[in-house]
Amino acid sequence: MNNSIKNGLVIFIFAILLLPLLEYDFSFIRSGELHGEFTVAPDIDFSWKNWFDGTYRDAKGKYNNDHIGFRPDMIRLNNELDYSFFRKIHSEWRLLGNDNCIFQDAYIYSYLGKDYDGYPVIREKVRKLKAIQDTLEKLGKSLGFIQAPCKAFYYPEYFPAEFKDMPKGVNNFETYKRIADSAGLNQVDFNTWFVSMKHTSKELLFAKQGFHWTVYGSLLAADSLAKYLERQRRIHMIHPVWNNIIHTGTARSTDDDVARSMNLIFPLAKETFSYPEVNYQGDKTAVKPSVIFVGDSFLFQWLNEGVLENTFSSWQIWYYNMFLINKDCKLASKCSLENYNRIDEIDKTDCIVILYTSRNLSNMGRDFIEKTYAHYYPGK
Repeated sequence: MNNSIKNGLVIFIFAILLLPLLEYDFSFIRSGELHGEFTVAPDIDFSWKNWFDGTYRDAKGKYNNDHIGFRPDMIRLNNELDYSFFRKIHSEWRLLGNDNCIFQDAYIYSYLGKDYDGYPVIREKVRKLKAIQDTLEKLGKSLGFIQAPCKAFYYPEYFPAEFKDMPKGVNNFETYKRIADSAGLNQVDFNTWFVSMKHTSKELLFAKQGFHWTVYGSLLAADSLAKYLERQRRIHMIHPVWNNIIHTGTARSTDDDVARSMNLIFPLAKETFSYPEVNYQGDKTAVKPSVIFVGDSFLFQWLNEGVLENTFSSWQIWYYNMFLINKDCKLASKCSLENYNRIDEIDKTDCIVILYTSRNLSNMGRDFIEKTYAHYYPGK
């Protein structure tokens, strides 16, 4: 090898090593953002104290590491190589199942009954919820208990190998469903409905790359919920309707939320997503009731797709009965419900909808059921 080639290689390697530092200082190329839950190290101000005790060195090192040029691109490249060659994924609580289907272990454990609350606990919650329902009906209000679908129930054939031989025990979903039906609780079981449509629906209801129902699946459920509330309240409501569906291999909204958090270069799986062109229609007698939702993140598709805004006169989400989400308070604001007068809000609304997927039925509602029951039935 002659000297010119050697010098060229040295210059090329030096330039490659220098590029991240130049990008750090000048930001001449904008890298795509990383997805998922992580904390970027903050910068630190210099002082003689933190210099001598070593905190400046440690904090500044972490800051420089998290802000070095092309870091997101290098992470994606590393993740893609690990996934493509070793089937290794860099994402907390994510499990790679068969046919590139991603799971979260907690959902599988819920399907298998590993988080089972027990029959007495569930029976007592349903008893109290039925009493609340009866009281609200006398006050002209409606209560609905919605069983959101669960990916583990929908795709058990894709479970990772380590779960294949685990015995399936009694789980919260099946017990809540059975007791709620026996008690006469207003229950809508979207979980069983989705599983029943798995081989007949032309459109994708659950994506291998996401945790939640697809946008299409959520809109289908929203229309069903509107029909259910219509029957309960003997009214006509506005419905999401569509005449055209856009089919694409590119996911929108949360349809690939799990895959995005893995920060790969290429799509995790090839899927065809369905996106209806929605408008909201109702006749002259259409009514927009007010509603409070108590539940988990399966509500977010309805929020993002405009279902809540167009179907209800006013709406609130009590996210895990811990945080308030409404028009003025977004999820990122972390508006706490700790000092919120829930009973006053219930008094002012028409409908209470409790919506959870199977994974979150353990300790369902947190203390919403117990505190509401204690208000209407003090001393019992």
